[in-house]
Amino acid sequence: MSVYVNDLRSAVYAFPVLAFIIALPFMWWHYHKYGAVSRWRVFWTYIFVFYLLCAYFLIILPLPDRAVVAKLTTPKYNLVPLTFIREFLKYNPLQLGNVHTWKAALLAPTVIQPAFNVALTIPFGAFLRYYFHRPWWQVIISSFCLSLFFELTQLSGLYGVYPRPYRLFDVDDLLLNTTGGWIGCGLARLVMPILPTDAQMDHSAAKHAENVSMWRRLAGFVVDWLAALLLATLIGVAVSLIGRVSAPGWLTWAVLFLWLVGPPTFGRQTLGMRTVRLQMRTMQDNPVHWWQPAVRFLVGYGVPVGVLYGTAECVNAINGIGFSRFTWAGVGMLAGLLVLSLMFGDWLLAFVMRSHLLVFEWVTRTKLVNK
Repeated sequence: MSVYVNDLRSAVYAFPVLAFIIALPFMWWHYHKYGAVSRWRVFWTYIFVFYLLCAYFLIILPLPDRAVVAKLTTPKYNLVPLTFIREFLKYNPLQLGNVHTWKAALLAPTVIQPAFNVALTIPFGAFLRYYFHRPWWQVIISSFCLSLFFELTQLSGLYGVYPRPYRLFDVDDLLLNTTGGWIGCGLARLVMPILPTDAQMDHSAAKHAENVSMWRRLAGFVVDWLAALLLATLIGVAVSLIGRVSAPGWLTWAVLFLWLVGPPTFGRQTLGMRTVRLQMRTMQDNPVHWWQPAVRFLVGYGVPVGVLYGTAECVNAINGIGFSRFTWAGVGMLAGLLVLSLMFGDWLLAFVMRSHLLVFEWVTRTKLVNK
């Protein structure tokens, strides 16, 4: 049992990164379709990915040493069906007339191992029935295919990493895993009436799509920022290769400015806006004027960066002098910290209050709306 616990612990450690990578394409598709992702869909998708991760770890871990595996002489496979029943009758200490043997019989490997193989795929069958709406016969076939994948993984010595299998390919595991998937399908049908339906989850996502949250806007800006940095880097490399000179330092800001300001100026969306399905409009819900995106960028992003840069320069200027002497650098540093505090408070209010207008939105009379 401790081996299984260690395997699950390994899955927990690896889950945050692997689950994000595996589930991200589905989340991206659902977000692009509805403009938001239902919390229930996020929950069930991550739980399903976590389950598959745990199940896979359970069938491959712990990983033995290759030299030890090379010396194994144990059987590589068992192709005789229902061997687990014969082993139960032969080795299990159960005596129906002796109550004292019942606990030992339940904890014996002849019971634990088959029960584990059944339980392994019960969640898989339940997920297929409830979340993916597969009929019972497709659940049975899918459970068999999942079990076959596990068994072939073991038979191949983890896809050739080991010189021979370090675990037994057992036809009984195919039968037990398939039975577990079928049981999970039945259990899912019992609890489905109390779980949210697809229509409820999609309605929740559509309702959230109407609200333009700060997280959604931040996600779009991050996409634009990364794309602009990539484009500036490619341009810089091309300039250095063609002109044999390094690209100027302002190139990144120029690209970012054009990347964020250019499309809204001509009534189009930036890459980040298209990704999160947003569009820039005036407060009267009209197309923006040519100057509004530029001023929005300068006030919203140029001012914070300029204040940060100026504050850093003031800190460098007073470094080693301290505040014992009055200096304009000290005044500038305090003023910069005050402005940054006000900006931070402005952004914090926008995260907490959906109706709050950011300063650059109030100045330019623009807003981001759901596309």
